[in-house]
Amino acid sequence: MVNALGVTRNPLRRPIDRLAAGITVLLLMAALIAVPVAGMLGASLHTGLAQRAAESAATTRPVEAVLTTGPEMNIPVSEVYSNDALSSTAVAEWRTGLRTHSATIQVPASATAGETVTVWVDQAGNRVPPPASPGSVLTSAIFAALLVLLVAELTCFALIAATQNLARRIGMRAWEREWLHLRHGGTWSQR
Repeated sequence: MVNALGVTRNPLRRPIDRLAAGITVLLLMAALIAVPVAGMLGASLHTGLAQRAAESAATTRPVEAVLTTGPEMNIPVSEVYSNDALSSTAVAEWRTGLRTHSATIQVPASATAGETVTVWVDQAGNRVPPPASPGSVLTSAIFAALLVLLVAELTCFALIAATQNLARRIGMRAWEREWLHLRHGGTWSQR
């Protein structure tokens, strides 16, 4: 690449070599710039997710619910590899003010009717997902930043490989034309 970008005159360097080297340098710079950009994206995403989790924690609350039915298997036992993987659902009821609410929730397979479980509800008493923990917010932001970085880096390196391959094919065709010209009595062009 140094020879392709060099300022000295080289009779073996063709214009496509210089063009491919310039594109490669630009793509390498883009790959380097992608690192802090992915970091900034992760930091921005972390701030947004943390703010949403704080808003969710402020507008929701946990309540105790009573299972009114026993658990029902969602996954056939033949497809489960261990007792820890058993997943069941049951109907749970809870009260907010004077209203009684009920919903089907996921419970451990060992749960029994009459057992209490914790569910998160909004201000109207409707069941909502629990607010995200700081650990899950951080994990989500890091995962998103790494995913963006991985995609950007793979894209840059794939484009570099494609550019180099195309330049090599164009250069080889030019050499073939030059050699064919020499075989038929032509002179060396020195280009």
